[in-house]
Amino acid sequence: DVIVFEDLTDIRERLPQAKWHHVWAFRRLFEYVSYKAPEQGVSVEQVEPNHTSQRCSRTDCGFTHPNNRNGEQFCCQKCGYEVNADYNGAKNIGLRYARKRIHKLRSSPKSGSGDAEVDLRINGGTLNGESHQPIAGD
Repeated sequence: DVIVFEDLTDIRERLPQAKWHHVWAFRRLFEYVSYKAPEQGVSVEQVEPNHTSQRCSRTDCGFTHPNNRNGEQFCCQKCGYEVNADYNGAKNIGLRYARKRIHKLRSSPKSGSGDAEVDLRINGGTLNGESHQPIAGD
């Protein structure tokens, strides 16, 4: 019931050396989804993008290093986890949202015991023209 995007606000200023010929499309996509999603009962959120493509998305690892990503391939230098780099980044975006949501619920005076059930799934999809399904145990 939630679609999560990286918050790319001011990204040009934060990374002036990067090429930004596609940023417009991401901003437009976020605007379109933000406009249409509520009609379907879906909310749209943003999270900080820091190191989502360099962090290992395995919850028992989380090692972050620039060498973890090599183009379209992600290989954790610590645990050896290998997967498509964009898929790994998408998992990290979802995990970051889940942690943000849990923290918000636990710090809320209305949350009772502070326990919050969070269900994070990436149910597959299309990435760069290829079909991707979650890998068992991820």
